[in-house]
Amino acid sequence: MTQPASLKEELKALQTRLEAGRPPRVVAAMHQAVTDLRASDIALKVLKAGDPAPKFALPNAAGAPVETSRLLAGGPLVVTFYRGRW
Repeated sequence: MTQPASLKEELKALQTRLEAGRPPRVVAAMHQAVTDLRASDIALKVLKAGDPAPKFALPNAAGAPVETSRLLAGGPLVVTFYRGRW
């Protein structure tokens, strides 16, 4: 029986598969973007679990705006982002 891959191994394998079909300049740009984000210390500014989120409105899957203040009126809110079909 084989051992399941660690999350780190699975993510590396996914990265390898995703990068395999892209031109080297695109892969280099993606890596540079990650490097730039890490250097920016932006992670220090992200909300932590339990932090209050700012009020905002975003389009739902059908493109209609959804306001967090309206949703919060009904109770706690969990926000999930997905990238769609880029």
